[in-house]
Amino acid sequence: MPETKNENAWLVSLTAALAIAFVAVGGCGGQTKSVSTLTSELTDANPQVRKNAAKGLENYGPESLAAVPALAEALKDRNDKVRYRAAKALSKVKDGLKPAVPALGAALADPNRDIRYYVAKALEDAGEDAGPAMTAMAAALEKEQDPEIRYYLVRSLKNLGAEAKPAVPVLQKAASDKNDKVREAATAALAKINKPSASGAQPR
Repeated sequence: MPETKNENAWLVSLTAALAIAFVAVGGCGGQTKSVSTLTSELTDANPQVRKNAAKGLENYGPESLAAVPALAEALKDRNDKVRYRAAKALSKVKDGLKPAVPALGAALADPNRDIRYYVAKALEDAGEDAGPAMTAMAAALEKEQDPEIRYYLVRSLKNLGAEAKPAVPVLQKAASDKNDKVREAATAALAKINKPSASGAQPR
């Protein structure tokens, strides 16, 4: 029975997909690069290599934990594509981001919106470990024009609880934000920060 045009098109699409997958896992070697190899490539002289290394670590997600310090350093890269991939990779790690917190806080001032977005997401994932970036997060929240980034900054400050007390004035402004999600998140953050301790006293 002759093949139809639809069947031919499906076969072409399948072949193309398999070819892409073949290249993605390293061609004939069939091996992806290790976290260790990709981490070392983050300092390569070629920005394309550094970008691809950060992207490869992003694909490892939480398994790239050992690369966190190197990815944090990559947030300072001269090439914005490298910084973007490093920020996105850090946002996929989820736990164990404490070593990257100072660099993440500094990266909130990056001129690239997409970099700031993934930095803010990573800081939220850092939970209570994001404390050293509290001042940077509060300052960024006050200036940030993008509502999605403001939302993640507010949630990051909420995670700090009473430690975010100095950010209360900024969060009070955010509680009147024109964006619904930001307003709701700020209100919840203020409630958590101002929640009385178990003894009934206000947290210091």
